[in-house]
Amino acid sequence: MTPIVTITAQLPQTLLAVSGGLSLLVLLIAARQVNWSVFSHHLAAQHLFLGSVVAVSVFWYMRAGVLPGMYFHILGYTSLMLMMGWPLALMAASLAQCLMVISGKTTWIEAGYQYFFYSVLPVLFSYGFYLFVYRRLTHNPFVYILVAGFLNAGFTHAFTDVIRSFMMWQLDIHPFSLIWHDYLRYLPLMMFPEGVVNGMFVTGMVVFHSRWLSTFDEDSYFA
Repeated sequence: MTPIVTITAQLPQTLLAVSGGLSLLVLLIAARQVNWSVFSHHLAAQHLFLGSVVAVSVFWYMRAGVLPGMYFHILGYTSLMLMMGWPLALMAASLAQCLMVISGKTTWIEAGYQYFFYSVLPVLFSYGFYLFVYRRLTHNPFVYILVAGFLNAGFTHAFTDVIRSFMMWQLDIHPFSLIWHDYLRYLPLMMFPEGVVNGMFVTGMVVFHSRWLSTFDEDSYFA
C-alpha cells in the first residue's frame, strides 16, 4: 500500500486546513444548487447517483502508485458531470472520497486536500470545457460524444495530473526530475484510456438513455 502517513506528514497543516475549509464551502454551494425535493422523489435518479459513486470508487481503488502521493487511475469526472451536472458530480465525488478513507487508501486528515485539488478543480475544469464546447461548437451528437465526452475526459485527466505534479513539486515531496521521469511523461498513456472509458459511457447513454444526461438536450442536438 502507498505510504499514506508519510505523505500526510509532509503536507503543511495550513494547506490541509485551508483546503478542508474550501472543500466544505464548495460542498455547501453544490448542495444549494441541487433540487432535493425533485431528487428525493426520483428513485431512478437516486439509483443512478449511488451507482455512480460505487463505480467511481472502484476506479479510484484500482489505482497504481508510481510514487507516494502520485497515482494512475481512471477518474470518471467527465461522465459524472455530463450525466448529473457539476453540483451532483461534486457530491458524488465527495462520497467516493469518503469510501477511499474507509478503505484505507487515504486519511481523514488528507481527505479535504485530496478532494479540493483532485476532485473539485477537475470537475469544474470539465464543466468549463463542456460549456466552451456547447457555446462555441455545432450542436450535434457527434460533437457532444467526441469533444464534450472523449476529449474533455482526456484533458481533464491531464489537468488533474498536472495539478498533482505541481503540488508534489512545490511542496518538495518529490523533485521535478523524478516527477517527470516516473509520472508526467506517461501522461498521454493515461489520457487515452480516460477518454475511451468516458467516451464509451457517454456514447451508450446518448444512444440508449439520453434523458439521463442532464447536459444533453435532444431538441438541440437532434434538431
